[in-house]
Amino acid sequence: MAGENLRRTEERVEESLRSGGGHALAIGFYIGTLVVLIGTILALYGLLGSSEQTYKSLGININLWWGLFMVFFGCVILGMSYASPRRRAAKSAARREPTQRRDS
Repeated sequence: MAGENLRRTEERVEESLRSGGGHALAIGFYIGTLVVLIGTILALYGLLGSSEQTYKSLGININLWWGLFMVFFGCVILGMSYASPRRRAAKSAARREPTQRRDS
C-alpha cells in the first residue's frame, strides 16, 4: 500500500513536470536578473555621475552603494534560483526520461 502511494506521487510529479508545472527556470531567475541589471546601471551612474550627487547626500555616494547592494542581492536571488529543489527535480527527471523510454 505504501509502495502504491509512492508510485502515485511519483506519477503526479512526473505529470506536473511534463505539463509545464515544473519549469527549470523559476521566476527568481528573472527577478534576480532584473535586480542585477538595475543595480549595475545604478552603480555605474554612481561611479561616472557628477560629484554634485555626493554633495547632496552628505558626502556618501548613495547611487554607488545602493547599486552595489542591488548587485549583491540579485546574485543571491540568482544563486537561490539555481539551487532550488524544483530545478534539481526537473534535471533529475530529464535524466531519468531517456532511460525510461528505452525500457518501454
